[in-house]
Amino acid sequence: MIQLRWLIATVLAIVMLVSIAGCEQQSNSSKAATPEEPQIELSKHMTAHQKDRFQMFVARVVRDRNNLTPETIRQFWELVDEVKATDEEVATMKDLLAGPIVIYMKFFFDDALIALSQGVPYKSPERAEYEQHLKSIHAITDDRIRQNDDLMSRIARKDPLLKGDRPIDELIIRDALINVYEAIDSINILFTRPA
Repeated sequence: MIQLRWLIATVLAIVMLVSIAGCEQQSNSSKAATPEEPQIELSKHMTAHQKDRFQMFVARVVRDRNNLTPETIRQFWELVDEVKATDEEVATMKDLLAGPIVIYMKFFFDDALIALSQGVPYKSPERAEYEQHLKSIHAITDDRIRQNDDLMSRIARKDPLLKGDRPIDELIIRDALINVYEAIDSINILFTRPA
């Protein structure tokens, strides 16, 4: 179970990093006159240290729900206020983490069940199409897709995710799906401003 929480936290943290850093690169290279996406604006407001803290808060509560304390929530919102993020920017980042990422992870773990039963890596047309969508909004990179494909191969072979762990089985994958939803619930709580 620990390995799956680690995997889910890692995937969410990487996607968040790509979202913040990728959107910053997009805004630096884009000369279009269209209004910028709220997550791009949020990125512009943050120093490297603030981005690290933002990612740390999210990764911490996703990794272990016991870290979702009133103190953590207070510190997170102090950071949001410090960077003068608008409600729209915060909502967009929350929606990115709690929306498209959940959909992708569900596709991934559904495919993992098929790969496990067939003994060969599997990528559904839905997941392949959704990866392209996530790339278009700078929420995932080609490198991350390759890493996920490698992970799918390991799942199909029933390899342990971490050295010394037990081999992947259906129960582990089903637990991962449950953990995805728990992680998203933690994100929703963290991103809800306390009264």
